Amino acid sequence: MAKIPPANKKLIKEKTAQIKVLQEKLERAQKLEGKDDFIAVKIQKNQARFQRIKQKGVEDKAVGKFYIEINITAKQQNVFVPISIASGKKTAGFMYQIEGTAQGSIATANVEIGGQGISQVTIGTLRYAKIPTGKTASFEIRAVIRGNFGRVYKIVFTRLNYKLNLTDVRYQQYLKEIQGESVTFS
Repeated sequence: MAKIPPANKKLIKEKTAQIKVLQEKLERAQKLEGKDDFIAVKIQKNQARFQRIKQKGVEDKAVGKFYIEINITAKQQNVFVPISIASGKKTAGFMYQIEGTAQGSIATANVEIGGQGISQVTIGTLRYAKIPTGKTASFEIRAVIRGNFGRVYKIVFTRLNYKLNLTDVRYQQYLKEIQGESVTFS
């Protein structure tokens, strides 16, 4: 067997490191496109509407009501999705942000779960939807946003966290954005 010269060993080491970096970048790019090995995500319904709430003696309130129904299917093994929604201050299942032409804030937001064969697991104060392999869970997300009249708002889910095992410390992430419909507060 021929000996590898030191210069070639160094080159092999550099190329191996470059391949590893490129593989990580490819994996991240695929996740941003919605390609995930463990879950399939599909938007079933996506609705938004504006509502003016009249008040005596003070300015009317402008609110947007959003309803998004998302189906999540476990592909290879059981998946655990937190039944929670948050803006990023703490980790939750559905991480959202409000996009608009003016500042807006969430008044209320909740997640409901349904689907045949889907169960709920509670660990401490955290609730998870257990999605068995090959089954689909339906998540209904309702959010109410307060905003300014004449402005456009929408809710965007920037990532979806899930676990493959409840004892895992870290979450897996589905990174493709889920865009809610835009609504004009007029």
